[in-house]
Amino acid sequence: MKPWKIAVFTNLALIGHPACAAENNNPVQGALMLTSVAPFVLVSGATALTSAIPDAFKSSKSDALVFIGSEGEIRGVQFERASRYYRSTYGAPLMSDMQLAMAIAAAN
Repeated sequence: MKPWKIAVFTNLALIGHPACAAENNNPVQGALMLTSVAPFVLVSGATALTSAIPDAFKSSKSDALVFIGSEGEIRGVQFERASRYYRSTYGAPLMSDMQLAMAIAAAN
């Protein structure tokens, strides 16, 4: 039998059969689905939002390395912008400029 004939036969055979999906007709099954899926979605979303590094920090990695290497003497424009963004966006307790530079340098 040719491959296209097998595909047509298979598709025609499946037309009359209902698809099996995760239907929550049973309230207990629905509650179990909610208690197992909802925490996963919440934790995954929170992790994705908090682990995302702002673009201001990504572009300042080389300036942060220069800041660390010069022991705080040289402040590049990109690092200064990242530092100002950090100070205006995040609340106390804030990192020092050296700690911020080390965190930026360690980030991917």
